[in-house]
Amino acid sequence: MGFGSSRVTEPDLSRLLAEIGEQPAVVARLLERQTESVQSLARLVRDRDPRAIVLVARGSSDNASVYGRYLFEVCNRRLTSLAAPSGLTLYGSGPRLDETVVIGVSQSGRGEDVVSYVREARKQGALTVAIVNDEESPLASTAEWKLACMAGPEISIPATKTVTAQMTLLAMLSHALSEPDDGYGGLEPLPKALEQALARRGEAAELARRLAKTTLAAVIGRGFAFPPALEIALKLKETSYTRAEPFSAADFLHGPVALMEPNFSALLVDVGGRSSEAAQEIAAAVSGRGGQPNTLRATELGLTEPYAPIAVLVLGQLLAIELALVLGLDPARPRGLQKVTSTR
Repeated sequence: MGFGSSRVTEPDLSRLLAEIGEQPAVVARLLERQTESVQSLARLVRDRDPRAIVLVARGSSDNASVYGRYLFEVCNRRLTSLAAPSGLTLYGSGPRLDETVVIGVSQSGRGEDVVSYVREARKQGALTVAIVNDEESPLASTAEWKLACMAGPEISIPATKTVTAQMTLLAMLSHALSEPDDGYGGLEPLPKALEQALARRGEAAELARRLAKTTLAAVIGRGFAFPPALEIALKLKETSYTRAEPFSAADFLHGPVALMEPNFSALLVDVGGRSSEAAQEIAAAVSGRGGQPNTLRATELGLTEPYAPIAVLVLGQLLAIELALVLGLDPARPRGLQKVTSTR
């Protein structure tokens, strides 16, 4: 597929594609260089035995945090919460955070509300961690522990390699909490799986052409497929202004399925295991109402269900870019957005 439209700026698009293409190397770097730090943190978490893990983030980092919640609750059986930082910064109140682990997740490490929440958590005696790409950022200096994404500069406005880096670090921590000092475990195939995902850009372009002829109403996943569904829906909004809403498959059947009608489509996310059963059920529900189900699958990439969301997200990134190009839009320069957004 050509880039087609004069609205597309070739240097910016090339940079965005290059950053997406760096993801296998970024993940391999994390597995090689961050294992010792992650295992040390995991030992400390086990020793403290916190009553909960609290993740605080915004934007794409929040979607990565939802993935962390599934990991910690399903794989580690640890109660995990997504923080509401505005409770502290907007209302001047917030929960007791002593005896918890609070993990701030951010690409830039400059979001004022995330930094404020982690600062308050540390003040209360929580074990605080920053998962951040900028190691000199306010968040990195506020938290007691720092896990660097090691993704290198990310110039493009849509976050790509930093998100998969955050997810990888969360997966490494989850594994280390379950299997202390056991290396990478099921994460070993991840860099190769990301390379295989990148090689499927042609399939992403074909799917984009099909979706462009419909009204894409929803991006749907169940269980471990839900976090990448959130991020893929965000990427579609950012790059092609597609108003597809993300849903858990369970929630979709409780009302939003009524959206489906002829010429409407849904994008289903399948990462194997239990998520595949849900994807099949939703596909039948969508087609039964005259809609068009389409599926992003990571089931053949050699990953177990808890780690496949990282690979399927790469497929979603490619799809978002290709759909923007089909529509004659520039996915590297979303209107009205900037790289760093700071909220309180």
